[in-house]
Amino acid sequence: MIDKNNVSAKFEKITGIRFKNPELLIEAVSHRSFKTDVSYQRLEFLGDSLLSFFTSEYCYRKYKLFTEGDLSKFRTSIVNRDNLSHVFMKLNLSEIVLIDRKSFKDSIPPSIREDVIESLLAAVYIDSGIRTAKRMFKLIIKNSHTVSEEFFAKNQLQEMSLHYFKALPEFKTETLGESLFMCKLFVN
Repeated sequence: MIDKNNVSAKFEKITGIRFKNPELLIEAVSHRSFKTDVSYQRLEFLGDSLLSFFTSEYCYRKYKLFTEGDLSKFRTSIVNRDNLSHVFMKLNLSEIVLIDRKSFKDSIPPSIREDVIESLLAAVYIDSGIRTAKRMFKLIIKNSHTVSEEFFAKNQLQEMSLHYFKALPEFKTETLGESLFMCKLFVN
């Protein structure tokens, strides 16, 4: 028998979020290998879309000078399996996942970790609404891999150009060889 209160209490301790409906939380952390009537798969479907939406909105609001391509790259750095698996481990969510531990002796695979993050986001959204789901999303962002400063180099150049020259720079790339390129920057 599953101790719903224990799972709920551990989740609240980890995230600061309390579920009104513990059944929904149990569904969000139940893998199909665990012999229950529910599994997280349907919630994961919704959570995937919510995560993409929240990340897109976050990028749009935070990185005002990013091009659509830059925004897409940044979003991908957040919603990918490697990052979500990292978030899962940082939050120590393995202690609340209901899974057949015999089938997964060493550890929970990254694909399942990713799925659980997405299903939890959806469960929080259904249980408590968009504001609380955004709190869960902020936890995901806070515990994500850090993005290298090189990713922001183009954005920093644009900000400096606006500050000093009151104009955005223009970038032109020339191919010099099979794998050799030169990028030129023009202002005014």
